[in-house]
Amino acid sequence: MGLKEELEEKAEECDAPEEYIAVAKEIVDGLDDKEWAAELLEEGAEWAEGYQDALTYAKAAVDILGDAEAATPHLELGKNICTTLQDLMGMAAGALEMGMEDAAREIYDAAIGKCTKIPDYLELSKHIAENLKDDALAAATVEKASDKCKTAKDFVEFAKSSMDAGDKAAATKVYEKALDAASKADDYMVLAEGAVTDLGDKDMARSIFETALSALESGDELIKFAATVKEKLDDADFLLSIYQKAEGVFEKFSDYLKLAKAAFENTGNAEFASGIYQKAAATGPECTQLVDLALAMANDLKDVEAAIPVLKQAEKAVKNNDEFIKTAKAIQEIAAEDKEWVDAISFQLEKREEFKALYADFIVRELEAKTAYPMRMLAKEVVKETGDIYYGAKLYKKTEAMTLNFGDFINLAADICADLEDAEWVKGIYEQLLGKCKCLADYITLTDAIAATLKDSDWVRTIFQDLEKDAKTIADLTRLADVAARKLNDAEWAGKLVAAAEGKCAALADFAAVAAAAAKCLGDKDMAWRLYEAAEEKCATQRDYAQLIDMAKLQMDATMVASLVLRAGQKLTGFEDAIFLAETAMIQLQEKDLALRFYNDAEGMADTNAQRSKLGTSLVSILKDSDWASRVLYQMA
Repeated sequence: MGLKEELEEKAEECDAPEEYIAVAKEIVDGLDDKEWAAELLEEGAEWAEGYQDALTYAKAAVDILGDAEAATPHLELGKNICTTLQDLMGMAAGALEMGMEDAAREIYDAAIGKCTKIPDYLELSKHIAENLKDDALAAATVEKASDKCKTAKDFVEFAKSSMDAGDKAAATKVYEKALDAASKADDYMVLAEGAVTDLGDKDMARSIFETALSALESGDELIKFAATVKEKLDDADFLLSIYQKAEGVFEKFSDYLKLAKAAFENTGNAEFASGIYQKAAATGPECTQLVDLALAMANDLKDVEAAIPVLKQAEKAVKNNDEFIKTAKAIQEIAAEDKEWVDAISFQLEKREEFKALYADFIVRELEAKTAYPMRMLAKEVVKETGDIYYGAKLYKKTEAMTLNFGDFINLAADICADLEDAEWVKGIYEQLLGKCKCLADYITLTDAIAATLKDSDWVRTIFQDLEKDAKTIADLTRLADVAARKLNDAEWAGKLVAAAEGKCAALADFAAVAAAAAKCLGDKDMAWRLYEAAEEKCATQRDYAQLIDMAKLQMDATMVASLVLRAGQKLTGFEDAIFLAETAMIQLQEKDLALRFYNDAEGMADTNAQRSKLGTSLVSILKDSDWASRVLYQMA
């Protein structure tokens, strides 16, 4: 058997790469038939089970055939049967070992297509840089990884892989790109955490955290964010700024409470936490919540001064005995140095124990009272039945807040004075009422109350003296003169006021009003008569004289008033005037003789039936003289 036949037989029996390669080598060595050897290698390669087999055939083709191009089909085959990124990188490395750089590049291109995760790209980039020595391709591969990043977590993972590869500069660039892509607060938080954890770059983390802070709007997010900053950055000033922003966002009691606790726990800043607790108190929480606030401020923050107003607020918010007891114990604990307050609260505790049933009823009625009157009546009853002036004061405070009307304030002040003997409080109510007075009657009511409760005559005088500054009219001055004379017994001041009013007289009514004031306030009949005489000079009609006589008869004696009627007779000379004057003398003054005078004048002027009829009617109805009336009527034609 010849060599060829022997090799053909061997070729037919090959079933493993080493067997195909060995026979191919024998063919070349014995027969120098490279074409047959190449065909045999290709035949064997068709049975390759993995890229390693294909790579083995490729190396054999180069070694046996001495032709690098002969390896190309095997490398292509190997590339096609690679199933993983690692397979392709191994295949490319083998190609490079054979000096087949172009083939290796094609394999690397295929490897890029196999990448599915960011670490895949980074691993491939590193492999390219170390084996192919092509930094541009390695960088392009990394860029493809960057393009795969869709979320902040993707970028962090990408940067971490760069750090794991020992390339901090690349990792930093990843974060810079991530910041450009970030749009939500959560994105910034993830990036900031990664910057600290993976890069160890607190400056970058601080910058990212600041950007995140500007994007955060939710109070809950800010508190959560602060915890992250505390853990990762440990920057006290920045941490406080986060809590300060949260302070501007929150509005509810529970939120403020949560914020204060978190802020104090993480910053130790008692002043800031105390301010937040005070804001919580300002939201109007229930009594027990206020007590808890005060205890936290006093015990945790050691801010007793700030806790005291909160306790006072809690005391006002008490709605039942249990709440009172809790509040009272907190007052005894926190406000121990305020002996007056502690004594008062201890007194109330005793009263509530002594009058349990009464207080149960009082509390129900307190909650039911929606207007000032029932609340004021309850306060009076509490003081009367139990002597608990402190609870009574609380109810009176509530009453004051409900009171709307001037008169109700007057009654409230009187009750407070009687039950609590709190002159300062009463005076405060009166001071407020001063601004509510709309007329002199209001001032009189108020000053009467001041005199009755506070016995403060000096204040009463001052109030009226202040009114004098604004007294511009005759009515203002004469009314004030009446007050000065009758309420203050100050004749001198009353005289000055009446004199000031006289100086303003111009019309009939002016003189008449001041004349009345002179008589009533000063008892000065001479001055009054002088003014009535001046007023009479202004009279010109029956109406003028009727008005003057009506006023004068209340202040002057009948003789003086009669003289005014006589003076009227000098100006009023007609028939109708005579009837008017006669009736005035009779009705207003009961001066029959004077009336007869004017009736006689009227009879002398009556020259028509209508006049005689009117005269007769007046004689009968006013003078009660029917005989005279008959004589007058008899004259009618």
